[in-house]
Amino acid sequence: MNQQLGVQVTPWSHIRDIVAVGETFGGQVDTIWVQDQMLARNVYVALAALAARGCGVGTNVTWPFGRNPIEMASSAATISELLAPGRTMTLGMGSGGALVSNLFRMEKRAAVVEESVLLMKALWSGAEVALDEYPLLGARIGFVSDAKAKLTYPVPQPPQLVIAGLGPRIVEIAAAHADGCIAASNLPIHSRAALESPVYDAISNTAPLRARAAADPNFRLHFGMNVSVSRDRGRARDHARRQVALIVGNPGMWKAMELIGLDVESAHAVKAAFDAGLGIDGACLKVAAAVVDSLIIAGTPEDVIEPLADLRAIATKHGYTDFFLGAPLGPDLREAAELLSSVVVPAVWPERAKR
Repeated sequence: MNQQLGVQVTPWSHIRDIVAVGETFGGQVDTIWVQDQMLARNVYVALAALAARGCGVGTNVTWPFGRNPIEMASSAATISELLAPGRTMTLGMGSGGALVSNLFRMEKRAAVVEESVLLMKALWSGAEVALDEYPLLGARIGFVSDAKAKLTYPVPQPPQLVIAGLGPRIVEIAAAHADGCIAASNLPIHSRAALESPVYDAISNTAPLRARAAADPNFRLHFGMNVSVSRDRGRARDHARRQVALIVGNPGMWKAMELIGLDVESAHAVKAAFDAGLGIDGACLKVAAAVVDSLIIAGTPEDVIEPLADLRAIATKHGYTDFFLGAPLGPDLREAAELLSSVVVPAVWPERAKR
């Protein structure tokens, strides 16, 4: 299979701007990925609009908490019916982050993900599914005892299902049941600093995934290279700095930062600024420039070309097969899409230059 290329969009922008990203890239990329943020624009509505305009689409990522996986399976299958020939619907699933844990109970996260994956794949296959076989989902959602579920329509092109996650159990589930995995450079554990560190293989738990990919070329390892571009270099970097502050202000990121040699004291200062009520405007000023550069590649289009090419080469050495330009993309979404499409993608992936 040829290397796939995608672009990730957050749902904080107006839906017309999200759709415009897909229209800008057109056939230049394989997938427009949209984050699921639940309280922002609905991810399935956004994907349907993009698919209807000829884009391959995917969630990057969604989760099964606070959701009914039966409805998720039907939503993804319905979107597949909108795809143009040769396009794919991919459901990227994770075990939830800060937003999810602030809204829903999160016990047995990996096991809930596993049940959801198995249930959705069974429904896409056309099987009649005994819901008692998914007790954790039943306890959360309230399945009726002895109930069975079957989609009322065929799914000739089942969605691909890929998993994001770091823990040994979620990686085991991905290797056993999924069609691939997702990682991204804006998390310290998958940052450029981590990839260049001798401890990356140990801390990322990617060995089972690489082994599966080596045995099965259809099992894809997707790597996001997070980027912020603008003709205004300072504005692009300021936007990246704000995003990084939200990441490194989370104490859960500090152990990985310490292991790979990123400035943890800077992260402590970010957290202290948030705790002092300074908000994102005050906290982002505490982020060390080297930390920003390790997590998000930011600047003018010309600034980001070489670092993106370098990061792709480093990630490829670690076994990653496919890539996407990850959020935030830039301070102005439409401008960023145009610059990435017209300048950056043709420079880093010459075979994808628009003709």
